[in-house]
Amino acid sequence: MARTRLRGLEIGGIQIGIEVPDTWVWEWPEGGLTDFACLPREPEVHVGIRVGDVARGDLGGERYALGVWTFEVGRRGEDWILGLSRAGHRERLACFDAQFRTGEIVVSRESARRTGYPLRGPLDEWIVLHRTVSRGGLCLTANAVSTRGRADLRLGVVASEGAARWTTPGSTLFGANSLLLREVEGTLRVFRTPWGRAMAAGLGLQARVGEVFQSEPSDRPYRDWLDPDEAADLLVKHAVVPLCDDGLFEQVLRNARRIADRVRILRVGEPALPSRVRVGVPPRLQTAFASPLDPR
Repeated sequence: MARTRLRGLEIGGIQIGIEVPDTWVWEWPEGGLTDFACLPREPEVHVGIRVGDVARGDLGGERYALGVWTFEVGRRGEDWILGLSRAGHRERLACFDAQFRTGEIVVSRESARRTGYPLRGPLDEWIVLHRTVSRGGLCLTANAVSTRGRADLRLGVVASEGAARWTTPGSTLFGANSLLLREVEGTLRVFRTPWGRAMAAGLGLQARVGEVFQSEPSDRPYRDWLDPDEAADLLVKHAVVPLCDDGLFEQVLRNARRIADRVRILRVGEPALPSRVRVGVPPRLQTAFASPLDPR
């Protein structure tokens, strides 16, 4: 039996144990993912990595363009089949159970020679999204600012003063303006993601949520507290959820209703300022991912 070693990743409080062949050495990618590496003492997701021949057949599902990569999503019974290809060559093929608790990723030999991270986005994102929603949370397009030691969440995509122009990396599903939101031991908390830069640095990797709001241009300032139904609709509007997964969408609706009962959600009127420039939301992140690629 081949020897393996266990490496770990924790994102949004979700611990992933990655079982890697002892003969394969891979490196964490640049960009802050190392901040999320951990010793996987109690992983809720178990992923086995195998280097070998990657099947090239059509997965029979959806395909999404992410920069130079093509991400494929299919189903085999209740299981998920995920593929990641570049320049027409499939480099990763993953199979997970329906709840994304256990799975295997086959990495092509050519890709393994480049010592690349085996869960490279969007594979890790897809896992974290499903586990977050399964645990009652949401992935939101938003940014978090620090207010009296808590995180206030501004929904939508905005420009950040003192920061570079907000962009969406071509190989990410969530985008740079993404946060994870869920309840932990009775407290609503927001979590930083390795793919985004939407949390103020002083908030660390996670923070307690103060309030959630959406701002809109107005001749006069105002703060309207939304009722739970309006608040839930607003959360769903800014939730990241794939169009190809009806089951996940139903869970998102339930989670949004529950969260709307747990936190103050407001609509805030702000006089327009010339220095604040709103950056358009990339098409694939407007409430849900864009329509898949035409297979023709």
